[in-house]
Amino acid sequence: MHSRYEVERVLSLVAEGWNDCQISRATEINRTTIREWRHQGPPGRRSYRASRCFICEGNPLDEPAYSYLLGIYLGDGYISKEPRTYRLRISQDQRYPELINLARSSIARVLGGDLARVSLVHCVGCVAVSAHWSHWPCLFPQHGPGRKHQRPIVLADWQSAIVEAYPRQLLRGLIHSDGCRVINRVWGDRYRYPRYLFTNTSKDILQIFRDACDAIGVEHRNSKPNTISVARRNSVASLDAFIGPKA
Repeated sequence: MHSRYEVERVLSLVAEGWNDCQISRATEINRTTIREWRHQGPPGRRSYRASRCFICEGNPLDEPAYSYLLGIYLGDGYISKEPRTYRLRISQDQRYPELINLARSSIARVLGGDLARVSLVHCVGCVAVSAHWSHWPCLFPQHGPGRKHQRPIVLADWQSAIVEAYPRQLLRGLIHSDGCRVINRVWGDRYRYPRYLFTNTSKDILQIFRDACDAIGVEHRNSKPNTISVARRNSVASLDAFIGPKA
């Protein structure tokens, strides 16, 4: 029987893109166990295998990578219709090369590991990470006309099952898109403490963030109508374990 800490550490390394051998050497946990947690979810949680058209090519969905990608899609993602296919585009601040690489590797893992299909387009102040695929609308049924805050954003049952298995990866993606870790200064700068902020104009996406926080016991509150704050010391420490400052 493995401890909760061991399970969460393995899942965190999976989200980072480590392979089973690397994780096994770092944690001294059997590769067979790691492979089971990667593809079927952690102990006690059922991993969803949806018979949807994005699997029709015969490739299983990398669920930890998808949960992270869902988070950054809900924040900074956009799907556009091309003449023969669809294009997923994730915008990231050019000041954070690590986040750009994470977005690129997550898209590649969802595509089956084909990093060559993911392109980087440098714009003024940002980098667009993008890839073409006809199944993007299948993976993100939230895609539709207009801005996200102007239409309902509701997770499909199969998405909810993945998010339930990998809430930390979703939170990481949400923070890496529309969130930040800041130092709050009070009492004339005599006292400082770190906190996380997540800002979005969609009430549905804000609720998705709250639900993921609740799933892992992270306390949160509304600091503004469109902003959620995580400031309790234990909750900040929990987020620090798998998010931390942007880089």
